[in-house]
Order: sequence, then structure tokens, then C-alpha cells
Amino acid sequence: MKNKSIVSLFIGLLGLGITTTSCEDMLTPDLDRYVENFNGTDTVNFYLGILGNVQDMIENNVLLGDLRGDLADTTMYVSDTVADISNFVQVDDGENGLLNRAAYYKVINQCNFYLARVDTMALKNNNYYMRREFAQVEMVRAWTYMQLVQNYGRVPFITQPVDNANTGWETNPEAWATPDNLLDLLGDELMQAYNYEKLYGLPDYGSMNNGSMSIPQRRMTFPGDLVLGDLYLLRGASLSDYERAATYYYTYINDLCEDRGSGISENMRSLSRSGMSGGQETYSTSASSWAGSFIGQTSDNENITIIPSAANSSFGQVLTRIQQTYGFDPSSTSSTTGSTDDEGNETATTTGQISVTANYRNRQIGPSQKYLNLSNAQLQQDPEYGDQGQITGVEYLENVGDGRLSGSVNEVNTDLGRLYFVSKFATPSMRSTNYAVSENSFSFSYVIPVYRLRQVMLRFAEAINRAGYPRHAFAILRNGLNYEEMPEVRNDSIVWNEETQTGKIVPYTVPVADGCNYIDVDELRRAERHPEFLDFSQTYWVNMGIHEGGCGTTSDYDTLYDYEPLVAQRMLDEAQRSGNLQTVQAYAKKLLAEGEEGETGEGGEGESDDPHEGWPIEDADEPKMPEDIGLQINAVETLIADEMALETAFEGFRYFDLLRMARHKNNDNWGELPANYGTQWFAWMIARRSENLKPYEQPNIYNSALYNKLLNIDNWYLKNPEY
Repeated sequence: MKNKSIVSLFIGLLGLGITTTSCEDMLTPDLDRYVENFNGTDTVNFYLGILGNVQDMIENNVLLGDLRGDLADTTMYVSDTVADISNFVQVDDGENGLLNRAAYYKVINQCNFYLARVDTMALKNNNYYMRREFAQVEMVRAWTYMQLVQNYGRVPFITQPVDNANTGWETNPEAWATPDNLLDLLGDELMQAYNYEKLYGLPDYGSMNNGSMSIPQRRMTFPGDLVLGDLYLLRGASLSDYERAATYYYTYINDLCEDRGSGISENMRSLSRSGMSGGQETYSTSASSWAGSFIGQTSDNENITIIPSAANSSFGQVLTRIQQTYGFDPSSTSSTTGSTDDEGNETATTTGQISVTANYRNRQIGPSQKYLNLSNAQLQQDPEYGDQGQITGVEYLENVGDGRLSGSVNEVNTDLGRLYFVSKFATPSMRSTNYAVSENSFSFSYVIPVYRLRQVMLRFAEAINRAGYPRHAFAILRNGLNYEEMPEVRNDSIVWNEETQTGKIVPYTVPVADGCNYIDVDELRRAERHPEFLDFSQTYWVNMGIHEGGCGTTSDYDTLYDYEPLVAQRMLDEAQRSGNLQTVQAYAKKLLAEGEEGETGEGGEGESDDPHEGWPIEDADEPKMPEDIGLQINAVETLIADEMALETAFEGFRYFDLLRMARHKNNDNWGELPANYGTQWFAWMIARRSENLKPYEQPNIYNSALYNKLLNIDNWYLKNPEY
């Protein structure tokens, strides 16, 4: 008997795996079988069928998230299809191979059919056996709607199943969903699903064979904490939204760290001296351990949610469009081997494999000059170590750049010379800067990440920054969140007033070796009021800084990648870009001075014969909020945007990250950014992608036509189908 993969269900399960090319196609599948006899087996199969339709839209969604951002740029071989998307041409839906809104609604409509039939009160052996799948289907539907509103801006919102082409839902839906109202529309059912997930957990049906590797089904689930965190972060209408987003992200990360005993593992870049050039030592970096932790593997350490590709069509949906767009020619093979079991029965096992070869003539998109310059602008740290293994100093290496570059793009030797290829989903045999590889030295990556741990950490940083805690957010970039590296607030220092014969508690912090000493006493005290998302005291809170993954271990000797100098400079950079320099200079100078003075101190309870014994002691003053908190938050947000570029480039998130942050800036709840600040920032970021300039160098140089187009927010979104 031939072994059949469950993944093959993804393309044809229940007759719903057909490829759609228009809205009408989605409306006419044979759905009669769901009218009755909807039992537990059907819930599992139906759920897997929904995941199959997520496969149908995931590649386009990834490309839409990359092609419109600032990290990818077109080449001389680009097709009209890709060029139109990259240049924000308003093409009719369905007239471009990357535009197929129906694929999203196919997922949503299947979810609606499931939710209309499922009985969450059904019991079997005292088990509410439908609730886990119900919760996941709600989360998949919410996630899919979120992709729609990010891509199209305003879309029909429907919760009732559509079983014919005459319902008029396209023009007269239940409501119109936007990034601002989607959470409200999803409503109580989404929260009920979240509660069910917390009670019953996520579905886990073991592993599935895609023909080349075994993929745990649990890696294809959408955790409610992450979906809800994303929804609140996208809306960003108030301080409360950011606090709610931070709480959901924190809950997920905290549970994960508690379960494992730690969070982000020490997958660092490697640094090596590669020779001499002009009397100077040259260096190369490699990100093999970093990239290998999530691309092409199903590692529990990094991957959270992935969408898999089959190795060939006999195992299900084959996903190669991303690699093809970036210039790789795929080919699929299969082989079958026979054997006889102990009972004499003949069996056959089929396997498959996808191979990819770099081909510059098919390379439509490459890394943008802006992305390459951002990576190259990062300072590599080469720590010096003492006899006991402690860091005793640091050397900054210029012209080396971020080690993660080699995990995202690689130079390839071609007939035209060395060319950069985006290799995030086509793993080279060697990842290292300063070296080029051959055209046939790549391996196909079978998984597309939707959520991974470092990406979630960065969104957590984005949320707590906007919630008013920029120094904690920066800690995620620099140190990571580690229970041993958080400064302690003490309240045993008292200032005595001889005239009034009273004392006053003056809180202070105790510095921690190689810790987050840039988090000042006021922000730490404010953080104590939000243990729901700012409590890192448990011993399982052990994480590396996101930036360390590309630039090396941070320590007290690192005085450049530190809060005050970086944030002060970014405040000035942003002020110069936006023409508001004079107002910001004083704030930046003050912030630098605070970094030099420090926020630590010493205190004590005094001797037993203290002459002030018996005097009343007043509580400490309320922690202060910096006058320029809004400017600091804006600056840190741009640093997080840079880190997202370095960490998650070409994974389909970039455009949506920029769009979300632009909304934050336009809706600035701290009241320090002028109107349309986010719109101008968004347009500038993308219009700079082709310029061979360092970050913020000559900020008045950019593609003016593209910039002016993006000043109109309507052009941020794709064109909805017309009916």
C-alpha cells in the first residue's frame, strides 16, 4: 500500500482545494455535504482544509509584503506583474497574478461554513471535542481579515457562509472592515475562542510528511495571544490598545519561557578574520546558526507558526513562487521505493525533493541598496575577554556590517559578475560575507514563517514602546529581557529636611553588570504598575538581545549601541528629515547628558542612633515622565523598524510593519508629532530604497515621484474588485 501524506489533504480535501482566479469561483464550490452529519471527524478534516486554503494565499501575501516595502527593489529582468506592485500602480484585482482577493475570502468563507455548523457544546467522553478547532478557525479567520485590511484598507466583512453568487455580499456586506474597526467587528466570538484556547490548548495531530521532511502540525496553528496582540497593535487607537497588545505578547512569551526554561537561545553570528587588504585586517561574518534556526527547519526554538510546501504535487500544494520571483529556478523530483513487511505485504514509500538553481535572467527582485547600506552601517563588536572568560573591552569593526545579511541575501557568481540574490527561502551551502557562491549551491526551504519568536519579541518591543516604556523596548534590542540584567529599584534612601523635620524617600537603582542600566528609576517605577506585561523577575526570563544576533554580545563596554547616544542621534536624524531640528536639539543634548550622569546611586537606612529617628517620612514623589517622551518613543520606534529590517527581511512582513508604524505616528497618542508625520515618514522610507546612501544621509534625496504618490494614503492600499 502506498503511504499517503496528510498534507495532500491540503489541496483537494472535501472538494475545496481548487484554485480560484475570481470572486465567483470562491462562491460556487459543492458545499452540500456540510449541511448535515457534521461530526468530530469532519471538524478535523474541515480545519485541515482551511489550512490548505491558507496555502493558496500565503505566497502572494508574502510577496505583497515585500515588494512594496523598502528592502526589495526591481531588477532589469522584472516582469510587469511584479513592477506594477513594486511601483504602486493601481491594477484591477485579478488582472495581476499577485492580486487575488478571492483567495483570502475563500479561507474566510470556509471558516464561516465551519463556524455555522460547529457545536461547541457537543460532548464525547466528557470532552468538548469541537472547541479546539473552533478556537483555531476563529483565529485563522481573524488573521486572514487582518491581512485583507492591511492590503486593501477597506473590505467587505461577512460572517455568514456564502453558498451562491447572488447574495450581493461584495457591495452590501454585513459591514465594511478597516484596520480601525476590525477588532470590534470580530467581537465576542473571538474572545470566546481565545478563552477556549486557554482552556483546551491548540490542536495537535502529530506530524505530517510533505515528501521531504516531517512537519509537526502544531507548527501550523495560530496562537490567540499573537493574533490578538497583532490586532490591537494594528489598531493603535489609544494607550490602552498598546497596553493590551503588550499584554497578549507578554503572555505568549512568558508561557513559552516558563515551559522551556528560557526564551531566545544564543544563536549568534560568527566573526572571523579573513585576510589583509591595504594593510588592514578584513573580516567576514556568518549567520548560519541564526538563519538555520528557522528557515528550512521546524525548530521548536524559533518557529511558532509556519505554512509548509509539499515536495511535489503528489504530496499537496507546492510553494515555489517566492523563490522564483527572487531568481531561483525550481525543479521537483519524486522517487518510490518498495519493501515487504513482516507479514509479507508489499509496501511502497514515495519521497520528493525540490531543487533550486540561481538564474540571474529570472531575478526580478533583489535586495534594495537601502537594505544593503543599513546592514553595512551596523557596527560589529569584537569583545576582548579576560582569563576568567569575562568581557574586558570591545573593539568596533567598521565596514563589516550585520552578520544577518548573509542569512538573508548572498552574492552569486554569474555571467554578469557577482550579484546579490535574496536567499531567505533558498539556503546556500555557505553563508558568509565577502564570499560568493555558485548558482547551484542552494537548497529549497519548505516552510514559510508566519510567526517566529524574534519577530514576536520585536512586536512586543513596538507595543511597550508605544505604551510609554521606550527604555524597556530598547532592552529587547540591546540586552534581551533577562531577570539577572534588570536594575533593581530601592527605596532605602531618605533625604532629611531639617527645617520641617521630615524625611522623604528618594528611590534609586542599583546597577547590574552588563545589564539594562539605561532603564532609569522613573521608568522602572512606572513599570511596576504594569506587571501584566513588564514583570521579568522570573528566572526563566532569559533572552539574548535581538541586535546581538547580528552584531555580537553587548556589555558595559559597549558605549555606542546604548540608549542615550542612539536615541539622541535618532531624534536629531528624524528632526532633520522632517524639518523640525531646532526644537529637538535641546532635548537630544539633555538626553546625552543624562546618559553621562547616570541614574544610579547609593542609599541606606542609617545608624541606629540616627538623629532623625522618629521624624515622619513622606512617600517618594510620583515617577516623572520625560518632557520629550513622545520624541523618544518616536526615535525608538524607528530603531525597532531598523531592527525588523535586519531580522525579518524578505519574510513578507516589511510593508505591513511600515504601514502599522506610520499609523502609530499619525495617531500619536503622546501629542508631540505633527499631523501627517507618519504619512511623510512612510513615503520617505519607501522612496529611499534605491538610493545608495547611508541611513539618514542627505535625507532630502529620494524618489520624488514615488514619495508624492505615497503621500496619498489611498495609494497605500490595493484596489478592490469592482462589481
